[in-house]
Amino acid sequence: MREAAAAENQLGAKNMGFVVNDTALADTLTEARGIARSQRAWVGLLGAGLVLGLAGPFGTYEVLTLAPRVGYWLAVVTTTFWLGYLTSYLCAELAERRGLGPAVALLIGALAAAGPVTLWLAALHGVIFDAAFRGEVAKLLPYVAAISAIISALSEVLVARDLGAVARHAPTRKPAWLDQLPPALGHDLILLQAQDHYLRAETTRGETLIRATLEDAASALGAYGMRVHRSWWVSRSAITAYRYRGGAPVLELVTGAEIPVGRTYRRSVREALRSS
Repeated sequence: MREAAAAENQLGAKNMGFVVNDTALADTLTEARGIARSQRAWVGLLGAGLVLGLAGPFGTYEVLTLAPRVGYWLAVVTTTFWLGYLTSYLCAELAERRGLGPAVALLIGALAAAGPVTLWLAALHGVIFDAAFRGEVAKLLPYVAAISAIISALSEVLVARDLGAVARHAPTRKPAWLDQLPPALGHDLILLQAQDHYLRAETTRGETLIRATLEDAASALGAYGMRVHRSWWVSRSAITAYRYRGGAPVLELVTGAEIPVGRTYRRSVREALRSS
């Protein structure tokens, strides 16, 4: 009895760790790290800052000389991108977790980002241009909100592309994790779905519940499949297409089921399917 209770407590601790780690903030930081490692993203930010610095929009051409102007715009573009991106992504992720559609979540994220970006710019203008903080906030907020919404919409359009049918991935060597499936269900695992402290495991022969976390299962299964959502894992060999339904990406499986692709996993799933 004591051993069973200890095992139960250990399992509960693991599940609690899973809940703590699998947060919208952690997902946002993971996505941000991916962008931070992208050379193309940094080139784009620096290029935009240089172009704006040379052009001198919004009156900066008249009040700043070339070097300070370029420095100002490089700082503005870089800092507002990261501040706005982290805020918008986090808020959009939270909105989607509450069941809101991708378009609504995207708009909520864009408008939420306008607040901290506006406050930062108003404070910066107070230091550089000696502008009144409250006046700058009132003046900048409508523009920042509109620009944030437009940039968010454009960025979503750029990535919202059907890959269509994808090549079926040949099954890799079956991981030992599959041995915990009931023998009657076989080892041809199609998907896993997180349900409280259990996983719903579906194979070509049926389904069952397993006491485990999706995080541990995905790690043990390795290249046999991929996690595509905070609540879903799918086998690589079961994926037949990557499409958009109602503005949100889904994976079509051999069973005809459509599995949602979470905001955090969209980049990695697209890259994995393109390379397969």
